[in-house]
Amino acid sequence: FFHWFDYMSWYPLGRPVGTTIYPGMQITAVAIWRALGKLGSAISLNDVCCLVPAWFGVSASILVGLFAAECSGRKSAGAFAALIMAIVPAHIMRSVAGGFDNESVATTALVATFYCWVRALRDRPTARDGEATADSYAFGVLCGLAYVYMVSAWGGYVFVVNMIGAHAAALAAGGRYSSKLHRAYSLFYLIGTAGATRVPPVGLAPLRSLEQMLPLLVFLGVQLLEAVEVERRKKRLTPAQVWKRRGELGVPPA
Repeated sequence: FFHWFDYMSWYPLGRPVGTTIYPGMQITAVAIWRALGKLGSAISLNDVCCLVPAWFGVSASILVGLFAAECSGRKSAGAFAALIMAIVPAHIMRSVAGGFDNESVATTALVATFYCWVRALRDRPTARDGEATADSYAFGVLCGLAYVYMVSAWGGYVFVVNMIGAHAAALAAGGRYSSKLHRAYSLFYLIGTAGATRVPPVGLAPLRSLEQMLPLLVFLGVQLLEAVEVERRKKRLTPAQVWKRRGELGVPPA
């Protein structure tokens, strides 16, 4: 696929299809087709491509419900959000059977990334003194993988990484920084960026593009905050000493 050159497109130059499109949608369809074939189904690849939008429309609605329930803490809110997602016209346009397009797969990947992100930040009573939780590790990794899938499917991945970066920055600025935020964001950013650079149309854009500098700066910022947090626990620093130390690390002396 990645070496496919279409001599009939962009005539007379031709087009290197495998390196100029986001491959997530095509790879997803083939993977589902092969998996169903191994299970004994005789469905054709064309039929799989027709049904993928409907299948992923269902999964996107379920994920929106989980996302809303996680944010609100109420299952009823999640059920209502899933219902709205299932009937909203913008989503229906991208989840109609036969409408095989990038957004059909990307919407599910987008919502899955956001759900894994908020799930990684779930409070745990057993976590003491701002320590990292098992959820921050597990769902931080899943968030990064979901983001890589999002990148492979659609160019709207820039919105996703900036939203998560802005949310992490807002939590830190609002005094809600903790080690779980550091673990979740670091795992998301490292895995997500490493995977994104392997998608042919993206390349090194996550590290070069000006519109993706915010997530990078947030990543560097949480490393500084975590260094101070570790020092705070070891030396039992007061809040005033913590802020002083953050300033010293953030603005080193000339």
